[in-house]
Amino acid sequence: MRLLVHVFALLLISALPGCCAAADWRYGIGVHDFRVPDVDSSTYGLNGSLSIDHRTEGGLRLFARGDLYLDYDKDKLDADHIPVWWEIRVGAAGDFWRPGPLHLGWAIDLETRENTVGAVERQMTALPALVFGYDTSAIQLALEAGVGWFYLEIDDDQPRVRGYSRSELPNNTRAYSFAARLGLQLGESWSLSVRAQRWWDDHMPLETRYTAALSLDVGSGAGGFLPQRSAVVLYADRYEYNLAAYNKANGPTILGWDDDMLIRLTLEIPW
Repeated sequence: MRLLVHVFALLLISALPGCCAAADWRYGIGVHDFRVPDVDSSTYGLNGSLSIDHRTEGGLRLFARGDLYLDYDKDKLDADHIPVWWEIRVGAAGDFWRPGPLHLGWAIDLETRENTVGAVERQMTALPALVFGYDTSAIQLALEAGVGWFYLEIDDDQPRVRGYSRSELPNNTRAYSFAARLGLQLGESWSLSVRAQRWWDDHMPLETRYTAALSLDVGSGAGGFLPQRSAVVLYADRYEYNLAAYNKANGPTILGWDDDMLIRLTLEIPW
């Protein structure tokens, strides 16, 4: 399954430049703080991003985004951590029915997140979902539900000293997902989007994720220095993990924490 996800993602990314010459390409650069609140840990660094978003004449939406993070790594959580990690997301979406602001559609979303200082060695998800939404120029609402694939592998440094072997670190399962998203246009220059998503399998919740992005359009007020539609974006991305699938019945937990948060400030510029 992991191989199929990688192949599908590469095929979609390779197809985007040829079919999307008029697409919205963006690149970004910023600073970030990766926090693990349970152990009062902060790791600061720089990040860069590249994204594309395109809607075809037939209404099909294609998108991809990659984020690369360079940590200033003096963190107590993992002395052997290589301070480079990344996130990649690719997907497609379309409508079955759109008579006006209301719409019913579908989405396919693939995400991967690797080598965080918070002990996520590798996370991959694949989700085909049904989407019910309401869109206007001022507000966007959406509910998403689907059945997909969830893979989360814990880095071995912390679990090893707690008595866990490498074979106990991955969780690979079919999973269900439900998400709710809200977008608001706050005047001419400001916009806000928030999203909550939960994954669970047949037995228990696996993970809950909360994301928010506050964007300020700076392209029109920068005296011609920045291109139109340039934006400064403040992101917050929080993960809460249910480690019951990993923890031994009579022993220490696999990690000494069960959540992390990424806060980043990025300047994003059309390419």
